[in-house]
Amino acid sequence: MTLGRPSIGLFGGSFDPPHIGHQALVKAGLEQLGLDQVWVIPALPVHRRLSGAADGEMRYGWLQRLFADEARVRVWDAEIRRGRPTPMIETLRQFADEQGVVPWLMLGADAWAGLPDWVGYPAHQGLCNVAVFARRVPNMESPPALPGWQQLDMQDCLQQRQPGHMVYVPVSLPDISATELRRDLATAGRLADCIPALIRREVQTAYLEPKES
Repeated sequence: MTLGRPSIGLFGGSFDPPHIGHQALVKAGLEQLGLDQVWVIPALPVHRRLSGAADGEMRYGWLQRLFADEARVRVWDAEIRRGRPTPMIETLRQFADEQGVVPWLMLGADAWAGLPDWVGYPAHQGLCNVAVFARRVPNMESPPALPGWQQLDMQDCLQQRQPGHMVYVPVSLPDISATELRRDLATAGRLADCIPALIRREVQTAYLEPKES
C-alpha cells in the first residue's frame, strides 16, 4: 500500500476472450508489484484485428463479472465508449486529465519490446511508468532496455511519482495463446478450461460461430 495518491496499474488488451492468464496478471500486479488498484481496459485495438466473435460491450461485461468481487480492480470502458480503434497514447492522456495520477502501464515482455512502434511513441514516457511482466528466464535479469526509460527496482518503484520509468516483474503466468484458445473454443476442446468458469458457457457459445469483423 502506498501513501498519498494510489498507485494504479492500467492493463489494456483485446480480451478476445478473457482467460485465466489475464486474471493471473491482474493478481500479479496487485500482489507481487503491490499496486493499490488495477484498471482493466478492454480495447478496440489499433495494431491487431479482433476475431469478431464478441463485441466491445460483451467483452466489457465479461470482465466486469470476473472482477466484481475484487474492490481493487476497475473495468474501465473508456475505449469501448469511443467505438473506434484507440491508441494507448489517447487513453493515457484521458487518464492524466481525469485522474492526475501517473499510472503504471502493465505490459508483457513482447508488448514492451514493440512499444517503440506504438502510435505516438515516445510521448508515453511523459505520461506513464511501465511494469513489464515477463516470464522467469534463466540468466535474464530484465527485458531489453529501451532508450529513454529509467529502470527501477521493485522494492521502491511505487514511490516514484514521475513518469518515464520501468520495472521488471518476473512472474509465472499460464502459457495461453489467444489464437489457439479461440480455435479450441470452437471445437469445445481442452483449452476451454482456460476460460474462467463464471463466463465459460457464454464465451464458448459466442465463439462457436465467430462473426466476420
